Amino acid sequence: MAIASSGAVSFSDLRTEFVGGSAAISYSDLYRGGSNIRAKAANNTGVNLAASVPTSGTINIANFRSQAKGFRFTYTSGATNQNASSLFGDDYAVDYPKEIVIDSGVELGATSTSEEALQIDTGASGSITITNNGTLSGAGGAAGSAGGDAFEADVACALINNGTIRAGGGGGGTGGQGSYESVNYLYSYSPYTWMIRVSSGKVEVRWAGVRYINAYIGTSTTSYGQWRRGNYVGTDSTFVKYYVGQASTSYSNGGSGGVGQGYNQSAGAGTSGTNNSGNGGTGGGFGSAGSTGANGNSANGSSGGAAGNYIRGLSFVTLTQSGTVQGGTA
Repeated sequence: MAIASSGAVSFSDLRTEFVGGSAAISYSDLYRGGSNIRAKAANNTGVNLAASVPTSGTINIANFRSQAKGFRFTYTSGATNQNASSLFGDDYAVDYPKEIVIDSGVELGATSTSEEALQIDTGASGSITITNNGTLSGAGGAAGSAGGDAFEADVACALINNGTIRAGGGGGGTGGQGSYESVNYLYSYSPYTWMIRVSSGKVEVRWAGVRYINAYIGTSTTSYGQWRRGNYVGTDSTFVKYYVGQASTSYSNGGSGGVGQGYNQSAGAGTSGTNNSGNGGTGGGFGSAGSTGANGNSANGSSGGAAGNYIRGLSFVTLTQSGTVQGGTA
């Protein structure tokens, strides 16, 4: 907690904020750049919360008003795929308090499911406090794949969520495979036709000039070997003529699933299946799994991808929650 901006301030207040313990202190213990109040490393992009404390020379209580021990980085505009270590540079590994603040109306996002909007990565020392007043958004999953995580902690930290932390939605599942029958008709020569007539209660069938008596003929059953009745092409005297066709079974893949909702990405609808295959499933919204693909007549559709996590590394996080969260934890 920062030193009061007005009113009485004691050496005990300074010791509590900057030194700790109960031993006696003097002004010489409180210059900025010493072991108790650190100077900021050149590659630390945050601000020093004790920037008004002198590094040498005259020093008095007035120099400490509204000052605090620590470094703070504030997000005032959007960014993607952020790591805490890159914010504080060489000071990230120093045992010194660090704060990260996301302003209201600011969104940090992940551009792929292998990234997070904000990661508190390894190598840190000292306390780390993150205050989210804006939005952290994970990436949406591809078709059939899980959505991305919004926040990851690999070291101990405190997270105060006053805004929104939302995991990416899972991608929709693939539609089931379809099967359909196709017939290869022999159109080249007229002898290659079925010729059928009914006479005296019997069915007479001819094919390629060969006569079969009492041959069974149906609309979709095998009549002779692997040949099936083909397209009707008219009559010849008392015969009904059909082209000869050879039936085969073909397969079609189901429709693709839609993408899940994520940073700068809306949930997508699945594509349509063809030839008796199923439609792809719809991608899930923030924090939701994708829909299962529709079944085809040959195979069932696949499940949609799971939602991502709004926090990964929950065991490292002390969470104060007064905002909105969408997704799971891990």
